[in-house]
Amino acid sequence: MSNPSTEQLNHRLKSATLASFPSYLKELSAASDLQEFFSCYISQNNITPAEIIRNSGISQSYAHEILNGKKPHPSRDYLLALCLGANMDLNTTQHALRIAQLGELYSKVPRDAAIMLHINQKQWNITKLNLFLTEHNLDIIHYAKNLTDNSEF
Repeated sequence: MSNPSTEQLNHRLKSATLASFPSYLKELSAASDLQEFFSCYISQNNITPAEIIRNSGISQSYAHEILNGKKPHPSRDYLLALCLGANMDLNTTQHALRIAQLGELYSKVPRDAAIMLHINQKQWNITKLNLFLTEHNLDIIHYAKNLTDNSEF
């Protein structure tokens, strides 16, 4: 499956016409999906889906739905939790967010900046990140499992 870069797509879009737009959409739909993205990441980084799920704090069944492509459009927080659970660097996290069309982390947004800081510092623990976000009056990363369970803190 081809995975054109954003730069390649921008170049093609500049030369596209209204009549050729359907072929552009076809090429765009051939780009990587989250299932393919995570499959490649897992195989290249010596990590298992079970480790990602355990580290993410997301319920096992919901995380499997995302990783297996049955839930192709998770919320931004769920995807961020999976990226943190997989110990992804910032570029890889941004790529996952682009694939899911959820908006990249943006350094001018305080919450995003705090998340970026933790990723850059290789501090992927979501509980500690959420504590940091709370300390700075920012919204925590919401995910299903144990949101009200303070035993992790």
